[in-house]
Amino acid sequence: MTYLIDLSPKQGYDRLQKNKDILFLDVRSYAEYKFVGHPIGSILVPWIDEPDWTVNPEFCQLVRELKPLDTEILLICRSGQRSMDAGIALINKEFTKVSHIDTGFEGDLDKNNQRSNLNGWRYDGLPWEQC
Repeated sequence: MTYLIDLSPKQGYDRLQKNKDILFLDVRSYAEYKFVGHPIGSILVPWIDEPDWTVNPEFCQLVRELKPLDTEILLICRSGQRSMDAGIALINKEFTKVSHIDTGFEGDLDKNNQRSNLNGWRYDGLPWEQC
């Protein structure tokens, strides 16, 4: 049985350093990817995006067009929820090696409802850019 693997940002980064063939997908919206920033080397394939903010019905097909079903895939979103949902969808479409960053790019909300103060890719000081 195939299942989604939860990785911390540092575990995901270490995996990316060891295996240059991993498909690293950012599943956030275009606006988040562009204006909030994104991990260096990630490819944007939105799970949910504007204007409708509904699940992209072409998501799994777009990923399939990028790489074969047995390619290792690492997903990231803002806090880990969308990447988890997208990962489960990929597994349901017969992808076999799917993991996600469990705290995402920005991490969980702190007591002041702000992100990037507790955990996440940026909090851990991993490479990212904004453009």
